[in-house]
Amino acid sequence: MNKLLFSGVLVTTIFSVQFSSFAQSLPRLRRNMNYAQARTLLIQRGWRPVPNSEQVNNPNRTGVIDSLIKKGYTEIVDCSGTGLGLCLFQFRNARGQTLFVSTANNEPKEQSTIYDWRIE
Repeated sequence: MNKLLFSGVLVTTIFSVQFSSFAQSLPRLRRNMNYAQARTLLIQRGWRPVPNSEQVNNPNRTGVIDSLIKKGYTEIVDCSGTGLGLCLFQFRNARGQTLFVSTANNEPKEQSTIYDWRIE
């Protein structure tokens, strides 16, 4: 009886650890992937957008940032005004890791696409 109980607890523990790891793992991101799709995958895996109240509450934000916030992307950190016009977004998981995702093609009528990402 004790062996059966122990093996049940062991299986439950292993399953919980594996499920927890799955929930926090990074989905397969790729360059040029649609940001909206990547964002959905990240949220499904347990990554939470980190709202940037400074940008959300800024009455003088740029048109690009304004359009991204209106799309619901309140995790916007900032956008560069030159070059590729990259924008940076921030997510955090339950382990406290921070994921930064940069995007290109951020014009209001464009679909933002993944340019790069990093975990800190």
